Amino acid sequence: MMFRKSPSAAFIGLAALAFAASADAHGSMKPQHGGVVQMTGETRFELVNAPAGVALYVKEDEEDVASADLTARLTITTKAGKTSNVQMTPAAGNKFEAKGLKLAPGSKVGVMLVNKATQARASTTFTIN
Repeated sequence: MMFRKSPSAAFIGLAALAFAASADAHGSMKPQHGGVVQMTGETRFELVNAPAGVALYVKEDEEDVASADLTARLTITTKAGKTSNVQMTPAAGNKFEAKGLKLAPGSKVGVMLVNKATQARASTTFTIN
């Protein structure tokens, strides 16, 4: 329970991140918003690279995690080796947005989520096709 508000839940979430393999994660890997899905422990990330910008959806244990309770940052490394950081904006429900952002094919995108209340962290990496 990575993003719950108690310190013990944060500890359990961090331990799950340290020891859980993506193959052992529960939940659907089918995109719900037309993006690409990655799982870290019980945290499900869906990154959507759309013409209007980039969106990120977050779930934990198959439940939406309110984006207002988190911060989200992308670290983007292009095929040419250029790196940039983008702070995402919380949107409705479990969605974050980076309007106008374009992710080039071949880029690596690191995602870092931080729970504002507990400072618990969850992260994953995507490769853009």
